[in-house]
Amino acid sequence: MLAALGEERLEAVRLREGGRVREIACERLACGFGLVPNVQLGQALGYRHEMRLVPAAEMRSVVGSDRYVGGLVDMGSGHLHPLNLVLGEAAAAQSLGVRLFERSPVTRIDYGTEVQVHTATGKVRAKTLVLGCNAYMNDLNPLLGGKVLPAGSYVIATEPLDEKLARQLLPQNMAVCDQRVALDYYRLSADNRLLFGGACHYSGRDPSDIAAYMRPKMLEVFPQLANVRIDYQWGGMIGIGANRLPQIGRLPGQPNVYFAQAYSGHGVNATHLAGQLLAEAIGGQQSDGFDLFAKVPHITFPGGKLLRSPLLALGMAWYRLKEKLGS
Repeated sequence: MLAALGEERLEAVRLREGGRVREIACERLACGFGLVPNVQLGQALGYRHEMRLVPAAEMRSVVGSDRYVGGLVDMGSGHLHPLNLVLGEAAAAQSLGVRLFERSPVTRIDYGTEVQVHTATGKVRAKTLVLGCNAYMNDLNPLLGGKVLPAGSYVIATEPLDEKLARQLLPQNMAVCDQRVALDYYRLSADNRLLFGGACHYSGRDPSDIAAYMRPKMLEVFPQLANVRIDYQWGGMIGIGANRLPQIGRLPGQPNVYFAQAYSGHGVNATHLAGQLLAEAIGGQQSDGFDLFAKVPHITFPGGKLLRSPLLALGMAWYRLKEKLGS
C-alpha cells in the first residue's frame, strides 16, 4: 500500500504489486491493519483532530520510559472514569423511566413476535430485544456465543504518586496503549494513581493474585515504580471477535431481536456508537451505519465450545513468541 487518495473523502488506494503500481477505487478502508500510516489515513478520511508521529528522541515528552521506539499522538482521544460514566448513564436512563435489574442472569429466551426473557425468579416480555451480553453470552445464544471469545483483562492501581513522579511517568497526562498482541494500557487517575492494565489471556481462569501478575508488566515499562505500593486490583472479561470489528446487527430469522458485541477492548467508545445505531434501527430511522455493520461477515471460532478458547490461546502464544524474538 503506497497511499490513500481523495480530496474530501477516501476515493481510492494506490498499491504496488511487484514492479507495477495501480490504483483501486474504494468507498471504505479498515484502519489499523498497516495498509497506510494512520496519520495519512485519518487525513484522507477527514479526521478533524491533530495526529502526529513521535520519534524515539521525543518519546519521553509523552511517556517516561525507554521501552518505546516511537509513538502516535491522537488529540481526538482522551480518558475518563468508566464507572462514573456508567453510573451517570444509568441515572439518566432511570430518570426517563427505564427499569434496571442487576444480578438477574437470564436463563432462557423464547423468541417470537413477543420475546420472553426468563430469569431464575421471573420473566420479561418485550416486542423488541437487544442482546448485549458480549463476553458473558455463554450458551444463551450459541450462534452469537460462537462468534465472540472472552479474554481476561486486568488492571492494577498504585498508591497516589507525588506530582513530580506522576509528571515524570506521563508528562502530558495522556492515556497510552502499545501495539503488542497482549498490549499494555495505562493512564493517571484524578488522584495521581497510575492505572496499569493489560494481559488479555484466553485461559478462562483469572490469576489468583492480579497484582502479582500485573506488577512485573508495569515495571517493564516503569522500573522507577519498584518501591511503589499497589492499592487496588481488578479484572474482567472483554469480548473478542475474529476480525476485531464490533458485531452489530439483527439475529437471523428474528427481525425483532438485535445484538451488539465483540468490542475487542474498545468498549468504552464502541458501545456508545453501537447504542446510537441500534436506537436508530429500532426506531425505524434510516441508519446507514447500522446497515453497514450488519453486512460485515463474522466467522464462528473453530473448535466448538470446548476447544475454541484453547486454540486461540495457542495462536496468541505463537504471536507473543514472535514478538519476543523480534520477528
